[in-house]
Amino acid sequence: MLTVTKKAAALLKAAKAAEGAAKDAAIRIRKGVGTNESAMTVGFAITDEPDPDDEEFEQEGLRIFVEDVLVEPLDGLTLDVRVDDDGTELVFR
Repeated sequence: MLTVTKKAAALLKAAKAAEGAAKDAAIRIRKGVGTNESAMTVGFAITDEPDPDDEEFEQEGLRIFVEDVLVEPLDGLTLDVRVDDDGTELVFR
């Protein structure tokens, strides 16, 4: 299962609040569209309900839905935050 750090959950909660999403809205991790077919691209969306095949869980008080095609590739990874001179970004470790 994917693990979400406290820092990553706080960043995602702040993004939800900035968008004016309901407190119980979730973050959906979905396959993104990338220019390099050999690399996996992941996107994030704020949503109220999962898609029928999504995996649903809660960590750090944040509801999370993972698109079915990403469940296996993200299994065992940790979603964290990296801060550097270019800013703050979510990263998988």
